[in-house]
Amino acid sequence: MPSGRPPPLLLIMVLLTTIILPTRLQAEVLTANTVWQGQVHLTDDVLVPAGITLTVKAGAVITASPAESTKIDPEYLSHQTEILVRGILKIEGTPDSPATFASDSVSADDDTRWAGIIVDGGTLEATFAKINGAETGVYVFKGRAALTSVVVDKNHYGIIADGKDAHITLSQATISKNDYGVSTFNRAIITEDTVTIKDNHKKDRLASQATAAQVAPISLSLPSPPLTHAYTNETLMGNTIWRGRISVNGQVRLPPEGRLIIMPGTIIEFGKTDTNDDGIGENGILIQGALIAKGTKERPILFHSAEKSPQMGDWDSINILGSDQQRNVIEFCQIEDAYRGFHFHFSAVAVTNSVLRNNYRGVQFQESVVELRDNQFYHNKSGLQCRDSDVTLTRNQLFDNIIGANLYRLNLQARDNTFANNRWDGLRIREGAATVEHNKMIGNRFGLQVADAVFGRFNRNLMTANIETGLALRNTDNIETSANAIVGNGINGLIIREARGTVTGNFIADNGERGIGIQSFIGQIKANTIVDNGLYGIGLEGKDDIAATGNWWGDSNLDKEIFDHHDDLNLGLVTFEPRATAPLPFAWPTAEIPVNLTLSNEITVTSTITVPQGATLAIKPGATIRFAPEAGMNILGRIEAGGTKEHRITFAPLDDHGPSSWGEIKMERAMGSFFTNCDFSKATWALHSHFVDLKVSHCQFDGNDGGIRINNGPVDISQSRFRNNRIGFRSFQGIATIHNNEFTGNETAIFVREKGSGTIINHNNLTDNGMYAIRLGDFNDEDVDARHNWWGGKPVLDQVFDGHREEYIGTVLFDPELKAPITLDWSPTGGDRP
Repeated sequence: MPSGRPPPLLLIMVLLTTIILPTRLQAEVLTANTVWQGQVHLTDDVLVPAGITLTVKAGAVITASPAESTKIDPEYLSHQTEILVRGILKIEGTPDSPATFASDSVSADDDTRWAGIIVDGGTLEATFAKINGAETGVYVFKGRAALTSVVVDKNHYGIIADGKDAHITLSQATISKNDYGVSTFNRAIITEDTVTIKDNHKKDRLASQATAAQVAPISLSLPSPPLTHAYTNETLMGNTIWRGRISVNGQVRLPPEGRLIIMPGTIIEFGKTDTNDDGIGENGILIQGALIAKGTKERPILFHSAEKSPQMGDWDSINILGSDQQRNVIEFCQIEDAYRGFHFHFSAVAVTNSVLRNNYRGVQFQESVVELRDNQFYHNKSGLQCRDSDVTLTRNQLFDNIIGANLYRLNLQARDNTFANNRWDGLRIREGAATVEHNKMIGNRFGLQVADAVFGRFNRNLMTANIETGLALRNTDNIETSANAIVGNGINGLIIREARGTVTGNFIADNGERGIGIQSFIGQIKANTIVDNGLYGIGLEGKDDIAATGNWWGDSNLDKEIFDHHDDLNLGLVTFEPRATAPLPFAWPTAEIPVNLTLSNEITVTSTITVPQGATLAIKPGATIRFAPEAGMNILGRIEAGGTKEHRITFAPLDDHGPSSWGEIKMERAMGSFFTNCDFSKATWALHSHFVDLKVSHCQFDGNDGGIRINNGPVDISQSRFRNNRIGFRSFQGIATIHNNEFTGNETAIFVREKGSGTIINHNNLTDNGMYAIRLGDFNDEDVDARHNWWGGKPVLDQVFDGHREEYIGTVLFDPELKAPITLDWSPTGGDRP
């Protein structure tokens, strides 16, 4: 039996494979077909595994204790009492005798709810049932639910279908008096026939599609070497070295005085042994001494199932227990198909540069000192769960799990991690003291949830594209929430309930309904940018007054932007005056934006931001982006900077030291990118484009070392002004059309370095440039089409460097010339920004 996992329920066989549970019996993992009838009281979770059927008879009353538990069993998903269905759950109520599922608490607020019925790969068939008092009445991640003549009421969420593998059929059902009625997430399918969905407190229907962050999974692999050693139930004595291929069909134990060294390139394979028929393998490794497993990038160490068709949970775990005399080291390892990849108690462990995938849980520990750095956790039920430990998380990526990380009562330092595309929580923290900075919470259902904590700093994080909420604070004290980008979340940016602390200097924008939703808060909400949220910048739901002065609201009508006592006399009052009278500069908190995202107002870039392939960065009209020295943007996805004549976009230095005061906006195969009505000043190169079909129009490039630099293309530049740059435009083997622009006051207006025949320069003003209007490079042997331009009435050959001056290079073809200058259709000074 796996170490640390409680034994399954000991069931009494009655009528062959059918078991009837007596009243108020606690249950865990069902190992045989089971019937519930009469009164059944659940004080713990119930798992219906694959191959097992749980039948609930007519008239049965199932009550659940709503404990907010600290359970750590990887089989389960919620921190509340749940019925988890991976097999079949049949609810066989009748019109006169429905089956009932409810909390055993009189009330059903957040603290007294049970989790509900969760379908994860199984089937739910329910007729004539009542489900209430739950966090979610029925939640389907994967699998099917058919609900006929079912009443789902008085839950937080009535019905949720989440993901393309979730299918729910509702027939003659009533979904009412929940906070949210029917929710459909991530392309799930709900089929309805004569369904009543009404009187839900917040929304009858909620539909949302998470915008997935771009995270590339790492997969480590090796050729399979010959079998070196096969272990069953054995104890390793002294120092042991593993290399080659190791087979484990039992529990291998390393006593406290021993050391196990696993060499780079080793493969450890675990057979499946399941003596209690709970579907979970029991073979594994128990370390009480010291483990050194140091692979390399080229020769990693692999731990996986030996079964022909590997499944999650085929083997138990790498257990490290009571090993705190020296640090256990795991580097460049891949752990998959386990119940728990790593499991630590009272140990000191460092896991770095490793991959944990396809496990029930990637890593689990308590009472330990642990460093996790540069790891990937993906395709697990739960990526990370731990408690009562000192933990450092740095540059880890937890993505595409059901639950990213669930952390309880830790001394936590978390920096530069990514929690993305997890179906439930990205990061959940309960109690303890946490410092969480420069992390990304993207595309989860909930980005970051903090509960019952009495100290914490949550600063300079990016929380975006989460289906419901970016950040939630519940029952917290002495919490600092500062300089976070909380943008583009489906419902709420920030939710505050029963909290004390400060909310300062955050950028809270473009959230679906509320920027900040408040039930009860004591503290300051100050110096934040709160703009462009769907319903309200601040939505108050409690009776306490709220101080929210000194914030920037853009041009919002605050009578509509704030929901408080003025809208409902039962609510408190939000005090917002004095407010900020100009946009508040916001320093962007992360080095990468791996998701579609929009910037607005005043943004400061202190180090270069990367937008990876698959992501689009949009910049709203009127925005100002200021760059620190050498900072810029590296666009591998796409950038869309669409200003207007009245509200232009500005790209400028944070500190003006003349040309090259900041770096460049570099685009690499950033197809579909464009800039309109933008102003660029004092850059090294304002725009640097490689293999991009770039469009630039109505822009101004002023005082840069270089305006635009391209390699390949195609690039179209029109209605733009280049002045006072060292080089206005530079092309290397470029394909560009430059038309209807002004080039004036530059040292060199246009420099065609090589392969110039692809650059066409027509209908431009080329005047008063210091050295050359057009210069061809020494290795350019092709002619350049520069006809129909205005040269200021001066001799063209005095303004170009080409084959007329240097033998063996191409010629600027300038005849015919325009007789008069062209006129831009906009004023280069632009309109006023709001």
